[in-house]
Amino acid sequence: MADCVENMNIVPGAQANGLGRYCCPNQPCCPSMIAGPTGPTGPMGPTGPAGHVGPMGPTGPTGATGATGAEGPIGPMGPIGPTGATGATGPTGPTGPVGATGATGATGPVGPAGPIGPTGPTGPVGATGATGATGAIGPAGPIGPTGPTGPVGATGATGAAGPAGPIGPVGPTGPTGPVGATGAAGPVGPAGPIGPTGPTGPTGPTGPTGPAGADGAPATPAAAVADIAAPATATTAEVAATLNTLLANLRAAGLLDGTAAG
Repeated sequence: MADCVENMNIVPGAQANGLGRYCCPNQPCCPSMIAGPTGPTGPMGPTGPAGHVGPMGPTGPTGATGATGAEGPIGPMGPIGPTGATGATGPTGPTGPVGATGATGATGPVGPAGPIGPTGPTGPVGATGATGATGAIGPAGPIGPTGPTGPVGATGATGAAGPAGPIGPVGPTGPTGPVGATGAAGPVGPAGPIGPTGPTGPTGPTGPTGPAGADGAPATPAAAVADIAAPATATTAEVAATLNTLLANLRAAGLLDGTAAG
């Protein structure tokens, strides 16, 4: 076919005359080069590989800030927590030195006059003595010693509370006092009551036969010893009788020395 196409000699006017074939002087006849009717569309080929990602476009302008939303309502107050336990009071520090004497405060207002007591009986009028001459005033004598403190008078009615003064500054913390000596141990309390007897545990497996006794005979199991019926209220005699029975059975089985204690 390729040789035919390359070597054909197309006769002028062949197509115009509607010839289906061209006459070729060097070959019998070449196929017609006139296109036939369009064939059906072939199936779509596989998708090609994805192309490279293009460059990122420029960032757009920042949008306008939106209006601030309305403030939400205040939530309900939570429950008040329990009051914490009061801490232990620390030991009292040593007494600090006595401060300097402060200035004398202003004299307070005079209190109201007390009620006038009842008038006593009028005494007899004495005889009028002769008026003596007025003597010269002598020099003031030395101040006498302070007399004993008189009895404390009755407490007056409580006056109305004045306004609270400002809180003074907190003084420095005094040094921690020495740790006191450890007290002696208290006496041992009385023994508590005996608790109830627990349930009887399961019977354990039978142990191997013990070694032969002094007479060469193998040891035999001892007889059963009954439990104390009421341990909490058992008398000394009941406990002693049960213990002696147990010891006697152990000696009879060759598990204890046969000599009994005195």
